[in-house]
Amino acid sequence: MTTSRLIINALKKGILDNGSVRIAFPGGRSAVSLMEELSHSELDWSAVHVTLVDERAVDHLHEASNARLVRRKLCINHAGNALFEPLFVGKDAETSAQLLNQAELLIDIAVLGMGEDGHFASLFPNKSPVQGLADLTDGFVATGPIGSPSVPRISMTLQRILSAPLVVLLVSSDAKQEKVMAGLKAVDPLNPVSYLLASDHLLSVVWPDQSVTTLRKGVVQ
Repeated sequence: MTTSRLIINALKKGILDNGSVRIAFPGGRSAVSLMEELSHSELDWSAVHVTLVDERAVDHLHEASNARLVRRKLCINHAGNALFEPLFVGKDAETSAQLLNQAELLIDIAVLGMGEDGHFASLFPNKSPVQGLADLTDGFVATGPIGSPSVPRISMTLQRILSAPLVVLLVSSDAKQEKVMAGLKAVDPLNPVSYLLASDHLLSVVWPDQSVTTLRKGVVQ
């Protein structure tokens, strides 16, 4: 099954079962072609809430804004009827995280990209696990200036990501695949994706060749 079909099936099931469905996307290049493909899918997009797994604390028109990317690549064509929910909703990253946690937004589908350093969402490598990675914090956390460009960020925690029935990890290069393979061998805060791979949650991994493997605790299902 293709990645787009996997997600479309989950969207349709969520709408059928609950009347609406919420899906979270990453920024970066990994999900662009997937978002463009999904935008042409014929389903009741008015019942779909689209949000982000993380965001930079920048204006929504800034070229580094994940909201800008998702609106331009996904919320067009048929998907133009979807309801977009931004994460940068306060005066800064900290305030935004607080407001989002008060809203308690639950998700049904989480689509994750990853960096060549092993980060996903805005949970970056560190000598000890960053907040929201190894602890049980559920919801959103704010970071200091990090990444490129180096600005504060708002990120879903690992616990919130794993609350989604469907979690999809896009592994878009050989270098990223190497980090995943290393993460299957050992949990390491310098390789954050290893915590995702070690979780007791079904994880759909999309490899660079577009094949899909379903893992649980690093074991193929």
